[in-house]
Amino acid sequence: MHSALSPRSWGRRLGLMTALAAALLASAGVSAQTAVKFSLNYKPDGSNAPWFLAQERGYFKAAGLDVTLDASNGTGDVLARLGNNSYDFGFADSSSLIEFAARNPQQAPVAVLMLYANSPLSVIALKKSGITKPADLVGKRVGGPVSDGAYRMFPAFARRASVDLSKVKIENVDIRVRETVLARGDVDAVTGFDSSVWFNLKTMGLKQDDVVFLRYADFGLDLYGNALMVSRKLLTTQPKVVEAFVRATAMGWRDALADPAAAIEALAKRDPLVNKPIETEKLQWLLKNQIASPATRSAGLGVVDPARLASQIDTVAAAFDLPAKPAPDAVYDGRFLPAAADRKLPQ
Repeated sequence: MHSALSPRSWGRRLGLMTALAAALLASAGVSAQTAVKFSLNYKPDGSNAPWFLAQERGYFKAAGLDVTLDASNGTGDVLARLGNNSYDFGFADSSSLIEFAARNPQQAPVAVLMLYANSPLSVIALKKSGITKPADLVGKRVGGPVSDGAYRMFPAFARRASVDLSKVKIENVDIRVRETVLARGDVDAVTGFDSSVWFNLKTMGLKQDDVVFLRYADFGLDLYGNALMVSRKLLTTQPKVVEAFVRATAMGWRDALADPAAAIEALAKRDPLVNKPIETEKLQWLLKNQIASPATRSAGLGVVDPARLASQIDTVAAAFDLPAKPAPDAVYDGRFLPAAADRKLPQ
């Protein structure tokens, strides 16, 4: 049995690994300083801090990439940006990607690194609402932002959990005030990522015992979550750039999961107003609830089970009554999966 490494030991090891990064990344053959635009899943926070750490540690620069990291309004926004080629890469929900690919096969981006082995899509309520199970949503008001993956997949969750959608009042809520309207009782529940909603509520003074999570995965929707995606244009025209960006991303996540505090320090240099303790805890939450799985513990980040992905495509197709199901290779391209050492989870 291997003993857990201390943060200091991890720091020394990662320092040596960083020294080798330039040589490793240079092997991708990218020309010097290729400009790349990356769309975050939302505003800069703990869920995307690993990209800021990768940038700070020079992984992108060593690969010849000049990366711009921009906030977004959620998954729908990210997919639109990649679909119209205004951005090269993005971080978004894979179920929403499947729907987008079915409706826009020529413009749809492609996932190239699956980061969330477990989907964070959830309905979140306060205990005082009386909601403890999906059936309790009948007659209630459920709010969510239309661009959010959990909002878009809510009908699939409701059907799988035998909830009559005609008896649930669904409201469009701006993502910037989602937790506020929940806390003050304007809606009975909201849709979103468990971590995003919970940590926003925590900053408002709520306790975890006050909150109920109805995770889609707990009610039969065995879905992958967020993935690194690339525009179809860049995938076709500059595969070496894709290879380099994926590898640098994996290295940034590897480092961030081993040392969350370092990732949040890098994030704070972008936004000095971030709540460091909250964002550190959010990153640790993601490791425990979304990223860690038997497969990722064994083989590292990015492992995709073809059968599970095919099942997810079937689920999404049925949920949205899609005109046609996209092929798995139109949704996920595993050619750029980096070496296991660059994707290894901390022990």
